[in-house]
Amino acid sequence: MSSEIIDGKARRVLVDDIDTDQIFHQSLLTIHDPEKIKTHIFGNLDGYRDFGKEDNIGKILIVGKNFGKGSTRQQAVTGFIAHKIKAIVGASFGPIYYSNAVNTGLLLVEVPDITNFSIEENDELEIDVIQSVLTNKTQGTNIKCKKIPIPVLDIMKTGGLMNLGDRL
Repeated sequence: MSSEIIDGKARRVLVDDIDTDQIFHQSLLTIHDPEKIKTHIFGNLDGYRDFGKEDNIGKILIVGKNFGKGSTRQQAVTGFIAHKIKAIVGASFGPIYYSNAVNTGLLLVEVPDITNFSIEENDELEIDVIQSVLTNKTQGTNIKCKKIPIPVLDIMKTGGLMNLGDRL
């Protein structure tokens, strides 16, 4: 995250309770190359099996509640970074997934009422991470996000926990 304003087109996967096995299947855990990981993202999620082969560069992924529940599977974060997803916006996130994403520099934004906020595929979105507001520029609407803690923003600004450590 190099800016306090994140913008991109919406990519909707508005499904609740997506676990890390649906994001990146356990049978593929020997794959560690990010470029190979990304082709398998959502390969185990009905309706989204082709996601990994699509161009998602610069998109903002919109998901439901409890996204990333389950294991500590790092590939489930790495794949979105390899896709160059700018942020994932969801109603809530699995705690371990949230930690892995923050530590790796993938911005997760919680909007508890996201399922009641109108976002269509490819709508132009803007996230003001300081003011905690998600704006749908296409529809001219906005919604409050949960405030992102300052330590998380500091980690995001450096691109992940390891990068933050290198700067200290």
